[in-house]
Amino acid sequence: IAAKRFIVADAIADEFTALLADQVERITVGDPTADGTTMGPMARADLRDALHRQVTDTIRQGAVLVTGGRPLDGPGFHYAPTVLDRVEPGMTGFTEETFGPVACVVRARDDDHAVELANDTMFGLGAAVWSGSGRGLAVGSRIRSGALFVNALVASDPRLPFGGIGRSGHGRELGAEGVREFTNVRTVFVGAGPASDPARTE
Repeated sequence: IAAKRFIVADAIADEFTALLADQVERITVGDPTADGTTMGPMARADLRDALHRQVTDTIRQGAVLVTGGRPLDGPGFHYAPTVLDRVEPGMTGFTEETFGPVACVVRARDDDHAVELANDTMFGLGAAVWSGSGRGLAVGSRIRSGALFVNALVASDPRLPFGGIGRSGHGRELGAEGVREFTNVRTVFVGAGPASDPARTE
């Protein structure tokens, strides 16, 4: 459920991107069993290749590489934690789902533009909105997603139903709704029967 697109108000986008890049550069990539490692490798070479293609395509389309953006040498399929800035609709990093350590910063003029950008996707698993709680809920209620978190990271909780919309799937897991996904509902219809049926009552 990791965040992929960070839609940020123009007024704070420069500061946000600098702070994000600073934190990303503190990530220690390496053997996940080693002390001090905070990020391990990707699962397979083809997945890393696909992610690198998405990053290079997005840069070629006009995005700004802030940090990372390359495969790392050594055992395992490591990829440098990456921040791309000024990602816009139509760019690969905006339209495709990235499964790897890549954060795409998208700049919004105002709340309406932020909602428009958030909804410009074929996916819709979870959305997190960070703002004053009233404003965050007002903006978030206009975003199409299976889950909405205001001032909190998107997460699953066994007490609550969880699932997406669009190409992020349908149906729900967890919670009472998730239990129902594993049940079969049987329909039984009994008609009135013939007039001579002694069981029939008027």
